[in-house]
Amino acid sequence: MLTSYASPLVLRALLSPIRQTLPAGRFSTTALRTEEEPLKPTPTQNQTQLPYFVHRTSTNNLPVYPEAKRGGTLKQTLIRKVEGDANALRKDLIKHLNLEPEWVTVNGLTNHVIIKGWKKDNVEKLLKELNF
Repeated sequence: MLTSYASPLVLRALLSPIRQTLPAGRFSTTALRTEEEPLKPTPTQNQTQLPYFVHRTSTNNLPVYPEAKRGGTLKQTLIRKVEGDANALRKDLIKHLNLEPEWVTVNGLTNHVIIKGWKKDNVEKLLKELNF
């Protein structure tokens, strides 16, 4: 009895010469990166060298989040994605935002900076002034 479809073995035999002529690998619509190009963008001239860096999120926002804990009675601002010396960032926040030193802490395990109170707008403004 004849069937209206080809078996997988027949298809493999028919397609093998075609596969051998095609180049292996994946195709991409992005441009190829040459070896001379750097992997990360270099800092601009007006950006100073700080001992810390705050990476942006995947949606290109600053990683500054207001948090409410203990039923909403504990209000905090969390800064994530800090690379480098988070204590230097803590000192800059205390200096520029006129905060009390005990209001700003650093979680050494996650490298997050925690500020007492909701200061998201002030922190984002400072980070933008520092070209993050």
